[in-house]
Parts: sequence; C-alpha cells; structure tokens
Amino acid sequence: MTQLIPLLIVALLAGCACALLPPRRGAFANSVGTHAGHITRATDVALATRHLLVRPGSDASHVTLGNASSRPIGVATDEASAAEAEVNVALLGSANTTLRMVASETIAAGVPVFAAADGKVQDAPAAPGLYYMVGMSLTAATANTLIEVDPCVSQLLTVE
Repeated sequence: MTQLIPLLIVALLAGCACALLPPRRGAFANSVGTHAGHITRATDVALATRHLLVRPGSDASHVTLGNASSRPIGVATDEASAAEAEVNVALLGSANTTLRMVASETIAAGVPVFAAADGKVQDAPAAPGLYYMVGMSLTAATANTLIEVDPCVSQLLTVE
C-alpha cells in the first residue's frame, strides 16, 4: 500500500502536466507529407457529380475538373457545391482499390480507359492524337453511368 501512494501521486502530476500543454494540431490530408492514396483539395469549380477525374488547379492546394488534354491526378470521390469546397481525391497512381469513374460513352469491360471531356472517361479515342490513359475497365458502362476501373498513373499515349 505504501508503494501505491507514490505511484498515484506521479500519475496525478503527469496528468496535470499534460493538461497544461498546448493542444496538438491534427495532420490533415492536404498538409505536406506522405499520403496513403488520398488527398484533400479545394476545388476551383463546382463538381456536381462524384467520381470525376480532376487535374491540378489554380495552385498546389486546388484541383479542377479534368479534360481530355490535361494530365489527371485522381478521382474526386465527393461532390463540390461551389468553388473552394474541399473534396477527397483518390490518387490514380497510389489508390489501393479499384475506382469508380463516370463513362462519357459506352465502354466495354477489359479495355484501356482514357481521360475525356468533363472529367469523364472514354475507351480508345477514334481520332488520332495524344491522350491520357488512366486505367483498365473492369466493368462495362453506358454514357453517364459509373464504371469500375483498375487505375494507373495517368500515361500520355499516342492513339493512331
């Protein structure tokens, strides 16, 4: 019993000392450091639909809607009702799961998918040119519906 009293006093003093320390700041997904497949970014524009491709925005803390001619960095898994709203971005190169994306046209399962207009994806474009491949379709989809994609780092490829 006599040994228990000093231990209780030490525990009480340690608790008081911790209460006097300033509060710890949390680490947010958009802070500098490493991230496990996702980041949080503010948007430059409203995103009325989830699962759209996004690309770097006006600065390092913003993203904007993807298109066929710019390298996408990920998929916004949230909607943004207005510019400056924060969204979760699943990074194409480090997502640890498959990702849902929005098809711009009918896409078969098992084909490469490429960035398209309005943050959507398409199968191999008909017109020759440079396009960003973002993964392989795992399911089929029709225009404006969700498609499951095995993502990869966006790769600029020549389509002939």
